[in-house]
Order: sequence, then structure tokens, then C-alpha cells
Amino acid sequence: MSKGGSLRIYLSLAGLFVGLVVLANWLASAYIVRVPLTDYYAPAGVFAIGGVLVLRDWLQQLKGLWWTMPLVYAAGLISWGVGDLAGWTGLERIAVASVVAFSISETVEALVFTPLRNRSLTAGVLVSATAGNALDSFLFLWIAFGSQAFFMGQLTGKMEVIAIGTALTFGRRKFLPVIA
Repeated sequence: MSKGGSLRIYLSLAGLFVGLVVLANWLASAYIVRVPLTDYYAPAGVFAIGGVLVLRDWLQQLKGLWWTMPLVYAAGLISWGVGDLAGWTGLERIAVASVVAFSISETVEALVFTPLRNRSLTAGVLVSATAGNALDSFLFLWIAFGSQAFFMGQLTGKMEVIAIGTALTFGRRKFLPVIA
């Protein structure tokens, strides 16, 4: 694949990443949902964030760590800015929790993913997203709501999406040519 094609894919995924963070934060500030296949409940942004945990790994695999980590911080700051401009005071608190939780959990995720990705991209995505999920769930709920009441819902809901992302990673690697 050409450098231009790789950059277009990166920019598309980066736009999706940022958009999902903003969407997740807005949903988390406004709605509670039941997690499918369970009796747990979670803030509604749980499924978007599950996707974000997988997307971060895909972005790192495509362009590297130094292209990816700034997106983590930018997405949280954009979400906070959107909340501030729109007057969604709940979103501001959610966005601050997101920036802090993301900064910590995504840094840990990058530390886990980086050594694993060359041995097995699929395992790297699964293990790092799972580690990021647990840390992100705990920190986000504690900062945003001052409670862990939704912890199992957060953890389980994101794991459902991480499982889908891991399967997509495996399928992509197994059935489509490798991007150079």
C-alpha cells in the first residue's frame, strides 16, 4: 500500500476514533443502558469506548505510537470543548474523567500492546484492550460519577466490543493482505 493510502486510512480511523470518544462522552452524560447478554447496566458510551480501545491499537499498528497517543489527548480535549460550547455541564465532567482515564489507561495499553504486536497483533489487541478496559472503567467511573456502581456493566460492555474488535483483527490478518 502506498504512503498516501496508508495516511488516508490512518486519517479515517483517527476521525472515527475522535468521533467515537465525543459520542461516548455525550452518551455517558445522558443515558444508562443495559449491557446485552447480562443483567448489568452502564453509561451508554460503553460500547463506543470498547471500539476506541481497539481502534487505538489499530492506529498504533498503522502509524506508530507517536502518531497515536496525541489522538488520545486530543479526543478528550475536543470532547470537553464540545461539552463546554454546547453547555452540557455533565459532559464537561465526563470529558475530564475521560481525559484522565484515557491518559492513564491508554498509556498502560500502549505499554502492553507495543511488545505483543509484533508477535501476534490479535493477541496484542485482546490483551492490551482488556488491560485498558479494566483501568479505564475504574478510573472513569470514579472521576465522572464518584461511584463504582456501573463497574461490571462498563467492564462487560466494553469486553463485548473488544471481542468483536479482536475477531475483526484476526479476520483482517487471516483473510486480507498485510498493509505494507
